[in-house]
Amino acid sequence: MFYFSTISKAPVADKNDKTVGKLRDIVIKSDTGKKFPPIIGFLVRSSKNGRDIYISSEKVAAWSHDEVVLNASITDAESRVPGDGVLFLGKSVVDRQIVDLEGICVVRVNDLQFGTVQGKMCLLAIDVSTSGLLRRLGVITNGHTWFKPRLLEWNSVQIIGDKLHLQKGRDDLVRLHPADIANIVESLNVKQGGQLLKALDQATAAKVMEEISPHIQKMLVSSLGSERALTIMEKMSVDELVDLIQLLPSREARKIIEKLPVQKDVGKIKKVLEYDEDTAGGMMTTEFVVATPEMSVEDVIGQIRRDSHCHRAIHFVYIVDDKKRYLGVASLRRLIVADQKQKIKEVMKRSRRTPVVNVEQSITEVASIMTKYNLLSVAVVDHTKKLLGIVTVDDVMRCFVPKA
Repeated sequence: MFYFSTISKAPVADKNDKTVGKLRDIVIKSDTGKKFPPIIGFLVRSSKNGRDIYISSEKVAAWSHDEVVLNASITDAESRVPGDGVLFLGKSVVDRQIVDLEGICVVRVNDLQFGTVQGKMCLLAIDVSTSGLLRRLGVITNGHTWFKPRLLEWNSVQIIGDKLHLQKGRDDLVRLHPADIANIVESLNVKQGGQLLKALDQATAAKVMEEISPHIQKMLVSSLGSERALTIMEKMSVDELVDLIQLLPSREARKIIEKLPVQKDVGKIKKVLEYDEDTAGGMMTTEFVVATPEMSVEDVIGQIRRDSHCHRAIHFVYIVDDKKRYLGVASLRRLIVADQKQKIKEVMKRSRRTPVVNVEQSITEVASIMTKYNLLSVAVVDHTKKLLGIVTVDDVMRCFVPKA
């Protein structure tokens, strides 16, 4: 067993034990799907002419932590670099940031561990520990471990910035909670974070974008470019989309609003943008389920089934009259236990028993009302009692704990 740090720049000898060059890099086939990808070759800096030469692993007679011995002359050992799926570890892996899917964090590759598996020299693990860094700096050697090594298996991480590996690990990333993926994006630089978002499907990327801190959101939109950013933003909920648009320069914000798809009610977005972001109006979302008093419970449940994919969460149905004035609310629990033929007006809580907030009320006032009445969401109305939107508890919490 040996490490990249100890064999890097090690002498390379030919079959006559004559030093013919120095090791420059180690090459693996990265698309084999194997737990321990075999070394298929290495790059040697020739002592004769200073040229970099690729040599297949089949031409290696012996490996050690401080020397590579060939079974042929360097001229006979030279070959062409294979095509697709080839990864130069020193160039593309060492010192790179990686996503540790087990620890849900971003770490840096400090060293690589190699060993024999079924008679072939393979990449065993990635060392992300301090000992790996000190080993590369020459402070410690193979035989000394002042710090406990932390080794990650190759198939438990995905390299950021390398398209092949990022695409391969997309399904694993999608299984994480959007907030965890957002933490990973925030740990990367803007370019790498943008590459990770590009690798996700649009719906997942939108959920992740909603969880990212505002100043990083702004930088990511610029990094992604307007077209790619728009495909993500159009999948975001209205309140989160409004928050993001408010961060952008006015010209860029107008451009994005103009290009939003038809299914996004641009009129509602513009209306929310009119309110101060520190008020109920600026914080509200316009995506909620509405019903009228004369609708049956069965009809409303059918409506929820049809439109549930359009909503991040549904806890209540909001009841309005023909002029969109707020009349009351019906919880999902009430709808489920009610007779399916009953009218909504028979099961709803009337407005006099359900607190609401005015569109101009401050975030602090909204939070106080929601806390007092233990509400998951609260209706936002204007002076005529017209229902304009709702504020949800997660939006309130994000205002008070923005870095959570």
